[in-house]
Amino acid sequence: MSSDAADALRYLGALATIVVGAVHVQQYADFIADVPTIGALFLLNGLGAGVAAILLATRRAKLGALGAIALSAGALSSILISRTEAGLFDYTEPTLRFAVVLSMAAEAAAIALLLAYLVTRRRAAPKRIDWTER
Repeated sequence: MSSDAADALRYLGALATIVVGAVHVQQYADFIADVPTIGALFLLNGLGAGVAAILLATRRAKLGALGAIALSAGALSSILISRTEAGLFDYTEPTLRFAVVLSMAAEAAAIALLLAYLVTRRRAAPKRIDWTER
């Protein structure tokens, strides 16, 4: 794949990451702020998603991709845990509301797109010549 394809994957991954963060900030403002621990985690998710998206648009795109993948995987795992009877930090998500489904879809998309970006970026990188070999 070309670097244009890698850039497209990177920008789409950044967009998915922005959606992840925006949903978390919206849910924080709507009602999650009052939930102990979970409220702070939602706010941090929104902040982290913003930082990762900014990094994806800079020369630190690899770091941004790794951060966005970790953030999205953590958020996706957390929502799955919160859907269990035990919940997460004593919080259980009772239904699959639109915001939950949207966030899960954006998290899965960010993970897939940014993993593909990292693989494509690695394949498109110029090969280094080892001048010490004879």
